[in-house]
Amino acid sequence: MAAINLFAVFSGFVSFTFIIGLHNFLTNNEENGCEMTYMFEYPQYVRLSLPSVTARRYPRYGLYAYGEGHMTERLRAMKFGGIPVLFIPGNSGSHKQVRSLASVSLRKTLSSHTPFQFDYFTVDLNEEYSALFGGVLKDQREFVHHCLHRILELYRNNANKPTSVILIGHSMGGMVAKGLFLDPNFDKNLVNIIITLVTPHRSPVLALDSFITRYYDNVNAYWRANRKAEGNLSHVTFASIGGGHRDILVRSGLTQTEEADVNILSTAVPTVWLSTDHLCSVWCKELVLVIVRTLFDIVNLTTKQVSKNVQERKSVFHYHMIQRTAGKHFSTSFHPHDVYFDYNGFWTESIQRQFTFHEPNGVFTETYIMIRLLDDPKHEMLAVEAVNNNDRDWVFACVANDVHNNVRICHTGINLSNETKFLPSRHYRRKFVYLNLAALKHKSFTHVILRVKPTKDMVQFNVDVHSSSNRHIAVSLSKWISFLSKSEVLDSTFDHAVYYELPLPGFEQTWQAYLLYIEPKSCQKAPNHALATMVVPWSKEDVHAHITETLHKPLRLRLQSPKPLSYKSGDPVKVTLILDPQCKYSVRIQSGVLDSFGQLARFYSPMLLPYLVAILLLTLREQLRTLVETGQCVMFHTALGAGAKPYYGLPAVRIGIQVVGWSMLMKIMHPLLPLPDLIMLKEQDLHSLPLCLYLYAVAYGAAYLLGLGCWLTIIFSGHTAHKMAVSFLAKALMGTLTLSEWAMTGLSKLPAAVAAFLLALIYSTCGALSLCVGAAFFFLKLCKTYENYLEHLFKYSLKLLLKRQKNSKASEREQSSVVEGDDDDRKKDATTSTKDDDDDDDGKTQDSMEMETQIQQNVVPDTDTQDKAETSQTDETTESAANVNDDSVKRSEEHVVRSPSDVEVSSEPNEDADFSFSEFHFNFTVFLLWLSVTLLNVPCVLVWAHNYR
Repeated sequence: MAAINLFAVFSGFVSFTFIIGLHNFLTNNEENGCEMTYMFEYPQYVRLSLPSVTARRYPRYGLYAYGEGHMTERLRAMKFGGIPVLFIPGNSGSHKQVRSLASVSLRKTLSSHTPFQFDYFTVDLNEEYSALFGGVLKDQREFVHHCLHRILELYRNNANKPTSVILIGHSMGGMVAKGLFLDPNFDKNLVNIIITLVTPHRSPVLALDSFITRYYDNVNAYWRANRKAEGNLSHVTFASIGGGHRDILVRSGLTQTEEADVNILSTAVPTVWLSTDHLCSVWCKELVLVIVRTLFDIVNLTTKQVSKNVQERKSVFHYHMIQRTAGKHFSTSFHPHDVYFDYNGFWTESIQRQFTFHEPNGVFTETYIMIRLLDDPKHEMLAVEAVNNNDRDWVFACVANDVHNNVRICHTGINLSNETKFLPSRHYRRKFVYLNLAALKHKSFTHVILRVKPTKDMVQFNVDVHSSSNRHIAVSLSKWISFLSKSEVLDSTFDHAVYYELPLPGFEQTWQAYLLYIEPKSCQKAPNHALATMVVPWSKEDVHAHITETLHKPLRLRLQSPKPLSYKSGDPVKVTLILDPQCKYSVRIQSGVLDSFGQLARFYSPMLLPYLVAILLLTLREQLRTLVETGQCVMFHTALGAGAKPYYGLPAVRIGIQVVGWSMLMKIMHPLLPLPDLIMLKEQDLHSLPLCLYLYAVAYGAAYLLGLGCWLTIIFSGHTAHKMAVSFLAKALMGTLTLSEWAMTGLSKLPAAVAAFLLALIYSTCGALSLCVGAAFFFLKLCKTYENYLEHLFKYSLKLLLKRQKNSKASEREQSSVVEGDDDDRKKDATTSTKDDDDDDDGKTQDSMEMETQIQQNVVPDTDTQDKAETSQTDETTESAANVNDDSVKRSEEHVVRSPSDVEVSSEPNEDADFSFSEFHFNFTVFLLWLSVTLLNVPCVLVWAHNYR
């Protein structure tokens, strides 16, 4: 069996692991922790009129303004007085997705009593599949351009009229926003701010057509060339936000682009710290609040419009989305450099290196906690976790030269609160600061001060002074997938320890996945709270895990983007542990095999179709080879097992890459063909030779299953499909089942007519639709061919059975005649020679009767058999009656000699059957190739059907 070989078994195992990984990728994600945004009044979408030329050119698109309650009447009267924001939906997105951003912004205006407001507009792009078919992107971009002019016209009579529009793009809407600048007639100053949500900037998720690849090439090339300091896009503030692991449609590595001022995932945004799926990113309350606060903070209170200061806008975006150190407003987050302390406050100094300052009922006087700086390796670093401390400025460095009430105090200090980092928390609000005491000591400071202002609420500080060598534990990890590997990182943490850092050298590739377990061993009291965070230095994709008395889930270590080749820093991925000092913890790490398979499915699933087509072409090549050599086309799975092994293609590709070089090859081919997937993988640092073999094996298994599935479909559902097609033709065109049956039969015998029909369908409707119709007809033809083969095989089997029955009856008559002849010969021993002559005539008459029987049975007697029969008759006349037994033996040999002619005759219809089924094998493989190309173009059919009207 050539269909089952060692590589087929290996591919089956690899395909099984891929299916497990795909299931893990689709299902094994964290729960959605986002809060839903709600409208306080019923949302209204007021359609805005467009110039007649624009309306006629883009009849399927529309422009709307969002309003709630009494605001709607003002919008219907075309009275706009705020700051315009345009929302652009993405792939199959609705214009109504703007309601969360717009409603939260409206409520913030009412609650904060700001002297300005935001007017939200949204475009209806007919929910087109822009991520699957790039042919609609140009129309969408041009329509948005017209909408920008229409929006600004609404403010032409205002005193402080806006000169630009803020763009917020979801998914492919972000690429539409970036593509506006490609138009030579576009005024670059119309757009100063672009915020994209889960937009694949680096490359399309699925490059299914040349339109989308060309659009991406043009947009990205323009932004790379003009994003420089003096370029045409230097005035644009650009932020890109990814969704994290929950977004299974757009992997977050694609959302990061070098042209953005802010590249971050929602898991790393302060006060969000949650992964959002692809649709959740537009309504996740935590993320929406951050975006709205950012927009409010970039408004100039004098002009009541967006600030023209580019650096100020960048600082606001950085504060809210990357490093928030204080309150919700950027304007109030300034940390003064020098701070004066209160002499009359409560000053306390602890000599312990680890201690907890806890006041369950708050403090009534301003309290200063002093931490002394010493020239001691054990006093090298300081980690402080502040629980429920709402002071903006709370940590300082000072020189304690003054004495008050017999206590050394500081008169002034240097503010270090800008080093504050907010922490995700299950209980209370938490802040954290990590300071290098040795560096501060070198600058002649004597103490670090923690300040607590009077409050009635509980307040707590967890202080941990330690040596960096004791708290930095490097965990080396294997580059490749390791099965069932476990490692004990920490058997037990130090008493009252707050901070640990675990660098992970070797953790650089996307297919690596690990599980980090942090388990409390003994706690002095409950509740307790610990936090583990994975920090990736080359991308903002922090991942968090909480450890409490009831929650012990591991931290899943997976990367959204690999380590870039251009990344020169030696800082590896690390895990930071902020522990509860009342507990001791054990830490261990083990390989996450299922997560590794899930990562492979996440990153490389779109690559399977090209590999599948390559394998089908190799299979077809093997069938053509056997057809030339033997005259017979072997079945699909036999050709797959014999001719589609990886060493036929992969070595040649690798050698070609090394010899020719991609740069030279691209100069020749790129004007005609899009960039190969291998080039895109290299640009994203995702390429590896073992992965090529892995994908080939998965595609090989997919081809095997695809062939098996199509075989079973033809066998069990072919007749049903044929009936459905006939019924459809009867209802749609012919009117009767008989005419439809005749039409189907005629078309199957006239493939040229089918080809002409498909060509006409291409020019009248859609080329992808023609592919789908052709695939359906091809499938029906295969079903009909298989039915004809079965019918032929049944008739042949029945005919062969009847012949065997006739031959068996004839042999029985011959045996009976031989027995009767022996009895007659014994009686003839006493007769005279004249009677022998009469017996001679009787023998000839019997032979002639046997010849007639053979003719009736359609059996052609062998000439050698006839010669032997004549010889035996001559011997009978010359030999004595005693040798009659030899004659009966020769007559039995005559019966044996005739049997090969039966086999010879029966072999003729078998050759016809093999020839007809050989044609079926060839067409079956061609159908699978056709089906692959058709699947590639299904999105185009969906777009055509969506816009049929």
